[in-house]
Amino acid sequence: MTKYAHINSDNILQGWYDSEMHTTIPTPNIEVTNEQWQNSINNNHNKINSDGSSEFVDTTTAEQKAEAQDRINKKASGKQKLLDLGLDEDEVKALIGA
Repeated sequence: MTKYAHINSDNILQGWYDSEMHTTIPTPNIEVTNEQWQNSINNNHNKINSDGSSEFVDTTTAEQKAEAQDRINKKASGKQKLLDLGLDEDEVKALIGA
């Protein structure tokens, strides 16, 4: 049985394939050993190098990071407004979970 990592042009993992289970293996792909596959699975790696080794890389875009920070800021702002209105920490936590 041979395992393959289907990757994109940046070697980011798109899916795993096994020759015993799949009749078609999409390309591009990299053949990996069982040990390399297991290491990638165990460590949540999402980039597969040409030699079959793997690593985790942050694929979050700058726009996605900015949107996440904006949500955090809005939640913090909302929390502060509730505190300014006289609610205590427990009441705010019950309302917004923060």
